[in-house]
Amino acid sequence: MKTFKQHINISESVNDVGVGTADVASFEDGSIGPHNVQDPEVLKRINAFLGGTAMKEYMTASHAVEEIRNNLMKIGLFVPVQEVTGDKGNFVAEVKFGGGRFGKDVDGSDINDDGISHRKEGGLKLQVEYETLKTGMSKVYAKLV
Repeated sequence: MKTFKQHINISESVNDVGVGTADVASFEDGSIGPHNVQDPEVLKRINAFLGGTAMKEYMTASHAVEEIRNNLMKIGLFVPVQEVTGDKGNFVAEVKFGGGRFGKDVDGSDINDDGISHRKEGGLKLQVEYETLKTGMSKVYAKLV
């Protein structure tokens, strides 16, 4: 009878791609999950994911911003609701992971943060720029920094 490890080794030799290796190009593969926002490569992939929003035109900028919020929530990043007014503008919003952290650390100190700043200095912010086009549709550009 073969062990699990032997099955994995056979899989690697047959496919030349292991389970959860860097060779897997999926956004959410086992080696670099979207929750690892402190990793510049992950942040680059998330921003590419958000860049798809800029490829579309929306009836209103607030609809686009809501879609961005929903897409970020799919990977555990939370942005507070933002009011979008006017034909053109921008804003920066704080981002939390999993709603933030609250409680006690292992050394007994209090924790109340965004769930990101302990892994990425300065935390994470969403920069959004929006404009209304001549057609009446809106374009929105978003990036995590």
